[in-house]
Amino acid sequence: MQNEMVSSQSLPKVLSAIADAKSLLIFQSIAPGFVEGDVLLKKTNLSRKQYYSRISAIMDAGLVTRKNKKYCLTSLGKIVYGLQIMTQNALNNYWKLRAIDSFDGVSEREQEQVIENLIGDENLRELLTKKCSDIATSSVIEGSSCIHQQAEQRNHGNLMLVEDEPDVLFAFKSILTSEGYNVDTFTDSFAALKHFINLNRPYYDLVILDIRMHGMNGIQLYQKLKRIDGDVRVIFATALDAAEELVSIIPDLNSVHIIRKPIAAKDFINLVKKAVTYVPMKVTND
Repeated sequence: MQNEMVSSQSLPKVLSAIADAKSLLIFQSIAPGFVEGDVLLKKTNLSRKQYYSRISAIMDAGLVTRKNKKYCLTSLGKIVYGLQIMTQNALNNYWKLRAIDSFDGVSEREQEQVIENLIGDENLRELLTKKCSDIATSSVIEGSSCIHQQAEQRNHGNLMLVEDEPDVLFAFKSILTSEGYNVDTFTDSFAALKHFINLNRPYYDLVILDIRMHGMNGIQLYQKLKRIDGDVRVIFATALDAAEELVSIIPDLNSVHIIRKPIAAKDFINLVKKAVTYVPMKVTND
């Protein structure tokens, strides 16, 4: 469910997920904190089919996640919840807003004075006194079309390589670029994570991680990357015979996800090619 979230997120999808009264009630009920599904089911008075259909849509929209069998808002969900509260405040002042609209023939200064006198909510006043062009309308429109443009522009064969030994990093990159791959390299795992986040979209066909790195090791970086993009493909490179240990930590791993260093260039390329076409590893948050 969450694996689709990153690549298919959009404003219409988010709004649609909480568009009906029952879905909105579920969303609002989760907002205060961790809530069990049975509590939500009882509160909404929905059938199980109706409830699971709605909670699935809300989770798929990236508004809610599930931890330890309880539901809570994601960071996106918290923002949307705050905007929903602002919208409700606007509805609570609906007649005042209609009154403001009736002053459309007055000067800008006079209209600001009307808003100041009628609207007590500071956030609403700020929005009403701004010009539409100042509320980044163009950014919203560009953001909606950006997903489609990014999908069209994305080239296959993009790899991320994170290795804190410069010599190994150079050797691996040389092998990969000679095969036609586009390779972004990092010796620092935090810099790699920051870059991955700033992309704000699925981009890499494969991420190759060294396990033993200073600061944040490869396994920790893997876990963070998978939380961001559940579909990202990852393989590990290690000089240790750590296959069994890795499998115990990440049960979905198998031999195709582990590179034992040192490795011959031909074997390295074959493992990369297999990993790029392999069914992605799945991670749940339960």
